[in-house]
Amino acid sequence: MSSFTDVLDSIIVIISLYIVIVKCGVNPTGLHDDEATTCEEFSRFARFNPHSILDSEWMVFYYWGPPQAPMFVKFIVPTAKQKAYLKRILEGHVLEPIDWSARSLLMVERDNRTYFIVEKNDRGHYYLYEPYRGMKEGFIVDRINIRIKQTGDNIYFGIMACEERKVFMFARVNQVPKKNEVQEAAARLGYRGRGGKSYLYQGHQWMPIPEAEDWDFEDAIRYSNK
Repeated sequence: MSSFTDVLDSIIVIISLYIVIVKCGVNPTGLHDDEATTCEEFSRFARFNPHSILDSEWMVFYYWGPPQAPMFVKFIVPTAKQKAYLKRILEGHVLEPIDWSARSLLMVERDNRTYFIVEKNDRGHYYLYEPYRGMKEGFIVDRINIRIKQTGDNIYFGIMACEERKVFMFARVNQVPKKNEVQEAAARLGYRGRGGKSYLYQGHQWMPIPEAEDWDFEDAIRYSNK
């Protein structure tokens, strides 16, 4: 009888702790929602040189946010012709005017999905747009408020989507951290948040997430396993 009472007492304690956690807004790692890094904190001492990320393919090796497919991207500076094309298809589909004189980048995924990134200020504050061909009248392209921040040695950089509180950390495909270095590398971004995870790690095994195609990890796995 006493053992049953002990078990019951333990269950009550666990339930009580869970209620406290939910009411206080604390996630399982002990981090309160209000303690997560804000966009202002993320970019307060940020440095970002857009030219230093050109001519390389980058992989998101760590992220904070809901599960999603891996991302491999390249960055290019749009030509005058490309900017004119973007202006033609975007104008009339944004709620606030785009500063076409500002510095900008194109972020291009392997499947050619393209994002237009426009600088707001030199502290890594950018607006991101995803343009589409053949947009119908009245269709609005969201302006996503982002911050971009590099590590001091330019090996890694992170992009934070402010409203959604999603953060993605990038490395060149030939500089993806080794297995025992991923957490340390992710910490270099200085972001405090819950749900941090790596595409290269699932549970207690190093493997691609089930939704990923093997070719997505061909380069990254080769370098991270060295």
